[in-house]
Amino acid sequence: MLVSNSSTIILTAKISLLSIFLNTAKKIAITNVVYREILKKDSFENLVIKKEVENGRIKIESIEPKFYSNIIKQFRLDEGEASTFALCINKKYNGILTDDKELIKLCKIEGTQFITAMTVVIRLFNKKVINKNEALEKLERLQSYGRYSNDIHNYFRNMVR
Repeated sequence: MLVSNSSTIILTAKISLLSIFLNTAKKIAITNVVYREILKKDSFENLVIKKEVENGRIKIESIEPKFYSNIIKQFRLDEGEASTFALCINKKYNGILTDDKELIKLCKIEGTQFITAMTVVIRLFNKKVINKNEALEKLERLQSYGRYSNDIHNYFRNMVR
């Protein structure tokens, strides 16, 4: 199972790929902290996420602050990102869905697999779940919503052949 922080789950919902991704991933987990972050705003993508929680395809898991308070102190992570990392490590999940730069750094340091929203697009394209035009359109939308450099955006665009 994968664990997601709020950024990636919101981005994939925003570009209408969350439900499609869950068809292939089956289920992902989020911490109760991340779910509270998501519920702070009323938006279309947050309604999609709530629906997937209700359908049981997104599992909300609690993790006590004692498991991630040191992570917050050592790294420049918010509570949502720190709780996501701690849940992944403590439950020995497969990896983390994140687009957060600091959490990606921590994953690299600790050797924890991470997947960005752009990687989700590429995976769905490679599995032939979405076609080339859909993949390119989703990458363009992510570029407009996310904080991706042109180099990163071009890297992923070049993976769609």
